[in-house]
Amino acid sequence: MKYCLSVLCLAVCLAFALPLDASVEDSAEARLDALIERYLDDYWQRHPDRATRAGLSDWNDRLPDLRAEALAAEAEALRVFLMELAGIDPERLGSIDHRVDHDLMARHLRIRLAEIETLPRWRREPRLYLPFHAFNDLILDEFAPLEQRIDWLQARLDQLPTLLQAGQANLDRAPRRFVEDAIRSTESQLPFFRETVPAFAARVPERTESVQAAAAAAADAVEDYLVFLRADLLPRADGEVAVGREVYDFYLQVLHGLELDADGLIELGQRYYDEIEARLAAQAERIAPGRHWADVTEDIRDDHPTREDLLDAYCRDIQRSRAHVVERDLATVPPNEEVRCIHSDPSQRAFSPFGTFRTPAPFSESKIGYLILHPVPEGLSAEEETRRLRAHDFSWIEVIAPHEAYPGHHLQAILAQENPRPLRRVYSTPVFTEGWGLYTEELMHETGFFRTPEETRLTQLRLQLWRAARVLLDARLHTGQISVEEARDFLAEHIRMEYGATAGEVNIYVYRPSYAIGYVVGFYEMMALREQARAARGEDFELKAFHDEVLSLGSMPFPLVRELMALPPEP
Repeated sequence: MKYCLSVLCLAVCLAFALPLDASVEDSAEARLDALIERYLDDYWQRHPDRATRAGLSDWNDRLPDLRAEALAAEAEALRVFLMELAGIDPERLGSIDHRVDHDLMARHLRIRLAEIETLPRWRREPRLYLPFHAFNDLILDEFAPLEQRIDWLQARLDQLPTLLQAGQANLDRAPRRFVEDAIRSTESQLPFFRETVPAFAARVPERTESVQAAAAAAADAVEDYLVFLRADLLPRADGEVAVGREVYDFYLQVLHGLELDADGLIELGQRYYDEIEARLAAQAERIAPGRHWADVTEDIRDDHPTREDLLDAYCRDIQRSRAHVVERDLATVPPNEEVRCIHSDPSQRAFSPFGTFRTPAPFSESKIGYLILHPVPEGLSAEEETRRLRAHDFSWIEVIAPHEAYPGHHLQAILAQENPRPLRRVYSTPVFTEGWGLYTEELMHETGFFRTPEETRLTQLRLQLWRAARVLLDARLHTGQISVEEARDFLAEHIRMEYGATAGEVNIYVYRPSYAIGYVVGFYEMMALREQARAARGEDFELKAFHDEVLSLGSMPFPLVRELMALPPEP
């Protein structure tokens, strides 16, 4: 306790030690820049797997330390950073960029502290202790020489047993669903350590024996962890899936910068849902008068790729969307970038309905993005294979491809790499990132990208309705108003999602509270921002310049975006 008090006193003394002379503004900005640099260095050291994903190599030989004592030390360090930041008065910062960074740092600190103390993921989430991406990233991404990546891989393999032991010691608030998911995930990841890693190590013969030994020890530790999950944790797993109203409101207001609580969000989400459903019904009436939109959608879904051609169908529309952005001059596409299409690892297929998109790392020179798609398995009955392929009809693909690639998340990520302010490459709210993705779907409709405009517009609006449903389901789930099963039933009945796909969809809500609201909430924010910029700039407004400016700022709450763009607050 004496140590904690002395650290806090020192922080306060340092914060107010500089003289208030004519250079105070420059001094305050320099102090903030130095504080951010120290803070980010501390962040990467404590979360080395995130550093790898960010494209930073200094910590690639480490796994996070999730022992209880290490997390307590991290929480104390965060409080000290908050005290130091409080000693820098944002009103004394001369530039808007520094004032925004001050705001972002405070938000980032508060979110991290909450996830240690208020919503302790380390006590709730068994999957946290088996960070598959920390190993797979070193295999998948060719961001360093092969020999170097194998060195890092072996170091992380050696540390995995300790991390898994920390999980066994820490986990005491896990919801049963989390444990069941972790059991399935852990079972599916065992072949990665038993087979994939040894095969990768064989590419450097002189390292094969030592890496394979480390992989075998890691796999044994994973099997021990699996026994713990089944025999020990599962029988006592009685934690709540819902994070509760207080925590949920905290995410809305701090992470996303929304002036809403859960009740206000649900009200807004219902308005969005009703508006989109009305547009969807009107579009169906134009195509097939008298028929419900869901029935018209079923006809459209009959036009889909084969199982063998599915991944290539996405790749073709990704390249077509790139050409469209360039030809219509919608945004700047930097040189030396590309998108690659691959199938997902089996261990990751339970946690999203269709797959994911991996954007280029914010601090990396690489501009390669990955569409990671769940394949339709071989050996299914003809009926089951057709059912799954109908979820990837051609109209769906030409809506999703630009959302993920051009001018969507891929372009968003590579332009963000050029941001000179490092904190802007770290902070991210899905209200901005996913709002941009959904905005690009509308933009492609507006600029004539769709091959079959009437049918694909119907699909696009159906996907908007799905995203609006996410607002309602996510908020109601985490405030205890509905169950996981009720959320799945809603998606199947009202959005016409295949029931099997609803499990992965609802997992997005379960594991990432308030993430899923970002699509529709951010879409409406982005559309309003565009109209504000158009009104403010009059004849000087250009769509490409607007897009480039928005993407250059970084992913942050929209009130801060408006400040940086010198636009008034949204009415």
